[in-house]
Amino acid sequence: MKYGRVDVTDVSQCPPEGNLPDAEAGDDGTFGSDSGIATPNKESTPNGHLCKVFYRMGLNDEEIVALSGAHTFGRAYKDRSGLGAKETKFTDGSTKEQLRSDGTRAAYTPGGSSWTEQWLVFDNSYFTTLDDDSADPELLKLSSDKTLFDDTEFSKWATKFRDGKDDFFESYAKSLQKLSELGSKFQPEEA
Repeated sequence: MKYGRVDVTDVSQCPPEGNLPDAEAGDDGTFGSDSGIATPNKESTPNGHLCKVFYRMGLNDEEIVALSGAHTFGRAYKDRSGLGAKETKFTDGSTKEQLRSDGTRAAYTPGGSSWTEQWLVFDNSYFTTLDDDSADPELLKLSSDKTLFDDTEFSKWATKFRDGKDDFFESYAKSLQKLSELGSKFQPEEA
């Protein structure tokens, strides 16, 4: 990551809200919206919607799939996003011990739904879980997740990341840097 990113001074300098992808279709059966956002991104399929959202930022299929892998870490909260459960056996604080990457026990506030069993460890388990039909049904597998293995172009990368944690880490690091620096100004200015 580059240092020296210039912060905005007020909200008028921020991008419009509503530019993140939808994980599930809305009541009309489509993903995204054509109104109230900077770039209309309404689509009938989750893969088409992900492409519409991320291609406009200059990201490619590898980068879209790699960034989706961030779901290996963390949880979705029904009261915030409308998705997932209030809690699951992986997040209720009682039945599953959560460990950090270094193997030590992690204290956490219970709640939400996770994509992986060990949701405080950043690894490629998001991809191994998504592609496992016998994975615990309490783990999240949203439409925007499942399309990574259903779509021909995305599945090339999802399979590569499922089979190789180091490949995922390398692509994720590059993709996150690219996303983090999109539209940013730096001081001193770059030549």
